[in-house]
Parts: sequence; C-alpha cells; structure tokens
Amino acid sequence: MTKRLKKSEFMMAYMIIITLACTVGGFFFGAHYMKTKIEAERAAALEAEQQEAMRDQQLKAQKLYNEQDFIRFYYSVYAPLLHFRQAHFDEMAKWNAMDKKEQAESLKYLTKQAEETLKALEKNVPLPTSPLLIQAHSNFANSVRAYLDSMEQVRSDQNSNALTPAAIAARMPLFQNSWLTAQEMLYRSIAAWESAYVVKQPLPKSLPASVTTGQWKQYPFHYRTYVAATAMAKDKQWKSYSPEDLTARIDSLVATQDAQNLGIQDVADAIRLLNATDAIHPGDFKQMSGKLYSQLKAPEIPLYK
Repeated sequence: MTKRLKKSEFMMAYMIIITLACTVGGFFFGAHYMKTKIEAERAAALEAEQQEAMRDQQLKAQKLYNEQDFIRFYYSVYAPLLHFRQAHFDEMAKWNAMDKKEQAESLKYLTKQAEETLKALEKNVPLPTSPLLIQAHSNFANSVRAYLDSMEQVRSDQNSNALTPAAIAARMPLFQNSWLTAQEMLYRSIAAWESAYVVKQPLPKSLPASVTTGQWKQYPFHYRTYVAATAMAKDKQWKSYSPEDLTARIDSLVATQDAQNLGIQDVADAIRLLNATDAIHPGDFKQMSGKLYSQLKAPEIPLYK
C-alpha cells in the first residue's frame, strides 16, 4: 500500500517544485534580459559607428568643413575677437602705471571694445558645412556678453577699491570659460579639416587622459593644436597667446634634449613649465613657423600666414 504524504511533506514538495520553477523561469528571464541588453548595446554601438563613418564619408566628400567656411568665420568672427583680446591685454599691461582716472577710462574703453565686438558677432555668418564653427560662433558671442556683464561689476568695484589685473580677471570666470570652450571648438574644426583633406584619416574618437611627449610628436600639427586648446580650456588659461603659439613652443621644447633633461614626460608638464617661465608669447607660431613648419598645410586664413 502506498504511503500517503503528510500535509507538511506535501507542502515541502510543493515549495521545492515552485522554487525550481522560479529558478528556471528566472534563469530564462535573466538570459532574455541580458540578450536584449547586449543587442541594444550592440545596436547603439553600430549606430554610433555608422554615424562616425557617415561623418568621415561626408568629410572626404568635402561636404563638411569647406575652406570657404573658415574664411568667412575668420573675417566675420575671429578677427574681431582677436582685436578685442589684444585690446584687453594691452590695457592690462599698462594698468599699474595708470592713475585712478586713467583706469576708469581704460575700463570704459574696454567696455566699448566689447560692445563693438559683440555687434560684429551678432551678424549672421553662413557656415553651412561647419557645425563646430557654428557652435564656436555662438559660444564666442556668449563669452563677450559675459564680459560685458562682468565689466559692470568690475567698474563698480573699481570705484571703491583699485583693482589689479588679476582681480579683474578673477571677476570674469564665465567669460573666460565660454571663450576657451569656443576656442576649443574652433581648433577641433581645423583638426577635422586636416583629418579629411591632409592626413586623410579620421580623428581619434577621444583624447587620452594625458598625452605623452612621444604621442604628441606622432600627432599632425592641427590635432596637436586642438590638444593645446583643450589643455588651455581644462586649465582655465585665457591668455594673450593662441593655441598655435603654445603648440610651437611645445614642439620646440620636445624636439630638444632639454625636455628629457628636465624630466618632462607629458604635454601637461611641458605646458606648466612654459607658463611658469613665461615662455609663450603672441605670435610665437608665426615667428617659428619658417623653422618648424615650412611644409605646413592649413586653411587659407591669416592665422597661419
């Protein structure tokens, strides 16, 4: 005669069966979830690759970063900005020799220069093939607006206490950050032009966390300059010089034994040394280009002439 299961034994068996069913069901559900997640990630990666390939194809077909856009951008946007930047640093260089009245006049003059620059930047500039230049234009305009906003505070504070150039700069972080972001976009666009029409290889997908001097030497010129612009933005270094001036100084340094003797291993070390010794000046690129870059290919704009 078959022994009938006790109620407790029956319940235990029932729970074991349910547990096994849940385990099996959970396994298959988990497997399905993971499969779906992996497929979604693969699809996203594939889409990103396709977009990158399409971008590279457009570049090679000269549908992006046409040289005419750089010419328009330079004369309509960047030239007024360079004039304004020089005016600012020229006034700051004379600042300590001015009396209080002259300093007030200097701030008034810089305000007028910023207003004229903003007026120029607010004009429409057609840049149909250059999305990064469009973004740079917008950010540069925002930076000059921020300069004007900050200058109101500077002029108010100057009435109470004589400010130093460093104190004036400290009151303009939004202006400087917006400018440096725009500058980074500009030089990335030039690197994109170089990748398509000079080296004919796609840009690296991202910058490494640090760039060794060995890596730096392997990069083409305009990509090196984009790296320099990125470093300036990261370190919040709004200076009177331009990224190509910084590139020329780094190139000159790492080409000699001096870099190795000084223990410089990466670009960040080189930039810190150059800034600490005040070794970078406006126009360094043009002064050194005959020696360092006699065969340089660049957009036909005065920046490189």
